[in-house]
Amino acid sequence: MISPQDVLRKNLKMVHSYPITYAFANNLEKCEQFHSRPDDIVIATYPKSGTTWLSEIADMVLNDGDVEKCKRDFITVKVPMLEMAVPGLRTSVAYGSWFNHVKSWWKKKEEHPILFLHYEDMKENPKQEIKKITRFLEKNLNDKILDDIIYHTSFEMMKNNPLVNYTHLSNTVLNHSKSPFMRKGTTGDWKNYFTVAQNEKFDAIYKKEMSGSALQFRTEI
Repeated sequence: MISPQDVLRKNLKMVHSYPITYAFANNLEKCEQFHSRPDDIVIATYPKSGTTWLSEIADMVLNDGDVEKCKRDFITVKVPMLEMAVPGLRTSVAYGSWFNHVKSWWKKKEEHPILFLHYEDMKENPKQEIKKITRFLEKNLNDKILDDIIYHTSFEMMKNNPLVNYTHLSNTVLNHSKSPFMRKGTTGDWKNYFTVAQNEKFDAIYKKEMSGSALQFRTEI
């Protein structure tokens, strides 16, 4: 049996040319044998891009905004994830290129029904974006239910909700005293960390990587 400490000490493992956390790579065979159903809903996000937020919103939409029903279990049970435990990053970045991730999913929209959502749009106008989600999931919810979903999935509510803030995980997996899972829930915080030179370098890389793609992002509201 593999302990959480063993998982945390493991190096990233290269899988199909991508550096993957040991916990994911160790169960890769089961993942590759998984067969989805026609009615499965997949939330595909790069880590720390609002995954838990969108997962809880989707669960509430599918359950017609029923708060009590959405309290039935932890978010990790309601919406199973492939991301299990992240060891300290070393020479490689887990999960591969963010640019490759977003551009590859953007291309897939030509073949599959995919709804693209942006974190900044969600923060700026959650009701408008949640309406997009309800239409995509073929639900018809009134304004009262939409307002309830907005309230119960606000950052402040989720940060204090033990069913979604990951405090149910042991400190060996996620030490909240060092870095809580729910951090700030803001946009544009990069300005508090990037120097002018770093921002110019990032802008140059972004322009090069996203050239030729109609998919564009904004980094603040």
